[in-house]
Amino acid sequence: MPRAPTAPPFLDEEALVHQFPGLDRRAMGAFYTPAPLVERTLALALAYAGNGPLAVVDPACGAGAFLAAAARARPDAHLAGLELSPEVARACQVRLSGADIRVGDALRGGLEPLLSSLPSGHREVWIGNPPYNGTSALLKDRDAYARLRALLPLALPPGTSLRDDFAFFLLLAAHRLSSRLGVLAFITPTSLLDAFLYAPLRAALLGMLSLREVVDLGPGAFAGTQVRTCITVWTSPPDPRVQPVFTSYPHPVPLPEGEGLASTPFTPEAPEWRLAPTSPEAASLDARWRAEGEPLDTLVPVSLPGVKTRFDELLVDDEPRRLLERIQDFARTPVEELDRFARAHSIPEALLPKLRALKEGPPFTVEPSCVRPFFRYAGARHRGTLPSEARAFCYLDRRLIPRGDHRLRGPWDPHRGAVKLLFNVRELPLSAALLEEEGCVHDHRHARFAPLLVPQRVRDEGLDITRVTRSAADLGPLVPNLSPRGLAWAEALGGPLVAYRTIVRFLNSPDVQQRWAPVYGASRVVPVPLAALQP
Repeated sequence: MPRAPTAPPFLDEEALVHQFPGLDRRAMGAFYTPAPLVERTLALALAYAGNGPLAVVDPACGAGAFLAAAARARPDAHLAGLELSPEVARACQVRLSGADIRVGDALRGGLEPLLSSLPSGHREVWIGNPPYNGTSALLKDRDAYARLRALLPLALPPGTSLRDDFAFFLLLAAHRLSSRLGVLAFITPTSLLDAFLYAPLRAALLGMLSLREVVDLGPGAFAGTQVRTCITVWTSPPDPRVQPVFTSYPHPVPLPEGEGLASTPFTPEAPEWRLAPTSPEAASLDARWRAEGEPLDTLVPVSLPGVKTRFDELLVDDEPRRLLERIQDFARTPVEELDRFARAHSIPEALLPKLRALKEGPPFTVEPSCVRPFFRYAGARHRGTLPSEARAFCYLDRRLIPRGDHRLRGPWDPHRGAVKLLFNVRELPLSAALLEEEGCVHDHRHARFAPLLVPQRVRDEGLDITRVTRSAADLGPLVPNLSPRGLAWAEALGGPLVAYRTIVRFLNSPDVQQRWAPVYGASRVVPVPLAALQP
């Protein structure tokens, strides 16, 4: 039985992390929490915890910042923490001699022994800053993922998923608290609040718990990263009468106790269940645009992600001649001389395994026609048009690029054609650009490219038709890549090219960028109000 905890001395967690130079912080999502943010998160949680006996649980406790703060605020609380790194866990136990600190992986069953030792009758406070890493390694562990996926009793519509560790931690905590009284206060990326990706997660959490407070911390709250973060505070059981409040901090480091900041009540609504207020101005624009027009991905029916070569050091260059010479040299270099080839072309030694893997693949001959213009589209930095410095060249050959990443669709090459609409959906900041010369576009985050002209059967029947046709002629003539309403609209404007230019101006307009996108840009596809737009 752990001894009653004693209040530890104050220690800034971000300073403590430097005791562990071997820790791969980015791989583990280990960005430790600044002291003011720890104190603020704890204060929010304790405001809903009541005065009875508490068990404070941090399922990814690091060196114990949250548990140490809890020991100072509630010396009688039972403290329980789980930490993946044995070295960090030992430091935490030394710091909190009376706490129950264990080594384990919360996402792979490590919590069960810790939770079984919690004293019965205690209200549980789950608090912390669980790791977030964009794409969890758990996705490659079929059994572990299946166990956690079962905690979300909802379907995952296309475009939604569970893919970041913080989402799994939220599900674990919510599932635990759905059967007992308690409080949950986690720091997570703000993608939890409005990203379309996590709409099912938000719906599940709102069904299991009562959302009490949302605090948007903005970017820069953690040293070494600009990820936008937030605090969400939940209580059990769920109560439909509870209306949460939203607070936005003007600075990366929150003011003590949130002094001088206004909180706005709001109600999460289907289908996205955004955890933030909706301005009347944005709601009015959205309703009017949906009534007048079509969602962008309906108006422009055929769009694709760009090229991801997975080996730009070999397959991309600013100079087409140099690129071709490098590929020719690679083709004639035997496997045993690839280290010489890498040095000659300034390819890092760490990439030698990739070079060897390509040499062991199907034989190939160098074809100059595979050297193609290549544009490094950078999203919002390239609003409107792509600057000349974005232009480079790639060697686009299916034999050298992993299947699925060359974006060549059967007999149809969507990269051919001189006009492409570049845009992103459900990913802030929204932006659009028009490429008016032939070239490939690289795969930039959630960006898509929509050729102005596409084969008729591809437009009318969808991209899958390219998998069952043998020749480009079987796909029909090239036609404008617009919906039936879009075609009529383009004709009134002066043609498909004018329509594409008008779409670009609309997506980059103040109404979209300053009013609609801050509210809906991460969760909806922007509706394009056709009747209201003029060239």
